[in-house]
Amino acid sequence: MPTGHFAIGDLSFSFEGSLEELAHCQEIVREIERAEHRLRRASGAEEVVVIYDQDLEGERGTFDKMRLRAYDDDHNYTLDLGVTDTNPLGIYVGYDQNIEVYDRDAGEAWQITPEGDPVQPDADTSEANRREEPTAREADASRGPSSSSTQSTDSPTQSTEPASSEGPSQAEIDRAAEVLLTRVRQQPSEQRVGETTIPDGPLGEKLLGFATYCGRDEGYLSRVLDVKSVSGIGELTVGQVPDVLAMIKDEETLRQNESFEPDTDLPF
Repeated sequence: MPTGHFAIGDLSFSFEGSLEELAHCQEIVREIERAEHRLRRASGAEEVVVIYDQDLEGERGTFDKMRLRAYDDDHNYTLDLGVTDTNPLGIYVGYDQNIEVYDRDAGEAWQITPEGDPVQPDADTSEANRREEPTAREADASRGPSSSSTQSTDSPTQSTEPASSEGPSQAEIDRAAEVLLTRVRQQPSEQRVGETTIPDGPLGEKLLGFATYCGRDEGYLSRVLDVKSVSGIGELTVGQVPDVLAMIKDEETLRQNESFEPDTDLPF
């Protein structure tokens, strides 16, 4: 059985699987490496470590969570890794996921965007998220770089070189679409996108962000909206979002929808 050797943060490991599975693992690791680069850029640190917190208390009971973290002299910078059954590693990181920053001396926490800008969360959404599960600050409020709960194995030397400037891979785009669809399925299908907010923010902004992530310009997005006979993202319904994401991801899908012609032979 082929074996692949990978590293996430300061943790290195081997994985046995088919060549297809190992290639999929490599795509996920590259996606996580992009997240590690965002943490290094935000913190100025060279090292990113893997944290595994167990028996965290949430409204739905206890749970475990794996995290990526970097440190500077006064702050923790954290990105949570999600759990999924759609890839062999069973984990993923959101393509536009905010970074949580925790001031160890002041005991205060806030979020910044992947670009490093402060996030001003909606009060209701922030409170709902706080009730759902503890943040990295609540889980390990005083933990600094010397008290990491995760032991590394054969830790590789961390590189300070920037992540690849190439665009996201198809696997990364597919994963981003899947995460967005998971959020959307929780909303009423007839509701307008412009009136819909998901846990990550306004749905319209997330669709625009996904189009940008895929390298689609305004002209391309206009073609997608024309297929749905609307003039703006906000006029779409939630039920139309899966088709819209498919057309944003794949231009051939968009062309097929553009070339569709109704049957004019019908007598009505």
